[in-house]
Amino acid sequence: MVPKTAAGATLSVLLVLLAAAPSGATGQVCDYFNSELLVDVDWLEENIDHPTLRIIDFARSPEDYSLGHIPCAAFVDRGAIAATIDGTPQQLLPVAELDELLERAGVSDESTVVIYDDAGGLWASRLLWAMEYMGHRDVRLLNGGWYAWISGDRDVCLEPAAIARGELTPSIEQQVLATRDWVLAALDDPGVRVLDVRTPDEYSGVDVRAVRGGYIPGAVNIEWLWALDEAESQFFLPSDELLAVYETAGIERDVEVVTYCQAGVRAAHTYLALRLLGYPKVRVYDGSWVEWGSDPDTPIVTETVGE
Repeated sequence: MVPKTAAGATLSVLLVLLAAAPSGATGQVCDYFNSELLVDVDWLEENIDHPTLRIIDFARSPEDYSLGHIPCAAFVDRGAIAATIDGTPQQLLPVAELDELLERAGVSDESTVVIYDDAGGLWASRLLWAMEYMGHRDVRLLNGGWYAWISGDRDVCLEPAAIARGELTPSIEQQVLATRDWVLAALDDPGVRVLDVRTPDEYSGVDVRAVRGGYIPGAVNIEWLWALDEAESQFFLPSDELLAVYETAGIERDVEVVTYCQAGVRAAHTYLALRLLGYPKVRVYDGSWVEWGSDPDTPIVTETVGE
């Protein structure tokens, strides 16, 4: 909790943060198929002292964390879970290193982990997906994130949380990860849908962020932001509206969906959206366009030319 000596400073910080906070929904968790993947601020406040709860402040800057964070939250930098692997940047950290990072953040096998950010869950979803890949399924995202927390009269800490090291036993769930070779092999599979969650300009090849621009053959473009309830929102759409986003584009629950973006971050946000809706088979193509678009041997489609 906030030290008494920091109360005045905390009030000043909160006033600044609230002025910058975007407007949005109330942040209540809607009736999703897998609603346990989201928690709202009321749930977190009620359970914050539970001995197995671990809160991770993810992807904000160290300076923002020092200016105020949710009590007991461990800070994890977004760059800490990424690595360049076989020449492809921003790939998920190798399992042993990710395990070490999470243990330092206090995560154990029995932990209920709640992750938050200040970007509509964009970065927090990446860590949630990484933890599911590691086999830790009791992991949730705070709907509304940091801005939802400070929108009410809730405690904020200024001092770094004292974190006892955890102990994890990874059990890799390969079925949530897609590699380049997996995607190549699935291009003609009618039971697989490739979902490109980048901007329309990236998808069409107008905005080129790799050696080549365009999209993976057969990929449907649904930008990740469509899962949020408005352009500046921090909250997911209600379940019925969220489901309509994907079903209208032909992404049905009976197919296996692989999501990709530029480097797997936005793809993980859509992964969570689909998991919330109960899609049983969802993968993130971790290499995404930074790998696919830079490989001369992978097929691509542009707005005007198929290659």
